[in-house]
Amino acid sequence: MEVDVKNFMEIFKVNWLKTIYFNFKYLPFKKAIKLPCFVYRHVWLKKMGGVLDIPGKASTGMFKLGPVGLGTIDCKRERLIWEVGGKVIVRGRTNFGLGSRITIGRDSTLDIGADFCISGNSTIISQKGITFGEKCLLSWDILVMDTDFHDIVGLDGNVLNDPRPITFGKHVWLGCRSTILKGVSIADDTVVAAGSIISKSFDDNNVIVGGSGKDQNVIKRNINWVK
Repeated sequence: MEVDVKNFMEIFKVNWLKTIYFNFKYLPFKKAIKLPCFVYRHVWLKKMGGVLDIPGKASTGMFKLGPVGLGTIDCKRERLIWEVGGKVIVRGRTNFGLGSRITIGRDSTLDIGADFCISGNSTIISQKGITFGEKCLLSWDILVMDTDFHDIVGLDGNVLNDPRPITFGKHVWLGCRSTILKGVSIADDTVVAAGSIISKSFDDNNVIVGGSGKDQNVIKRNINWVK
């Protein structure tokens, strides 16, 4: 019988006490017993509120928090932070690499399509709502944030910068050190160039987008990318 050495070694990297606690805290018994969520060693479960929903079939290890996905990460010092007060929906295999930070407010929902992956050291902050389609890939040092946290108020007293939801289509790749801000919608099969600051929506498919401020634009059309 052949043994998959890589998968076998993963067993020793999982924190099994946190894994059992996490699954039975969030999921009904019939799903929790399958241990669909693996919590790795360097994970801080800072806030375990809200709801975790796995609407489809649950399989062991389908949702991973904190595996090492980057050779440049200091595995002894980095850790993943889970700070959830709202709702997280996991629709298939999902990987939050070591160093990721997930902060979901009480009135917000993070909806994750199947085959989702964050390499590591990236941050998702939501007070309104963030949705990812299937097969999305986030590189490192990325920030996705649907809120400014602090209000900007006009002289008439009205708030000018309310939180606004962010939506990603299917098969979207966010390059390293890119930032996606509130109210943005990104279409299917899009690549966001490294270092971009995206504050407006792009509706075209099969494009590379990038830039910042007034220079945000489509860099190249008629492309596809392979995970």
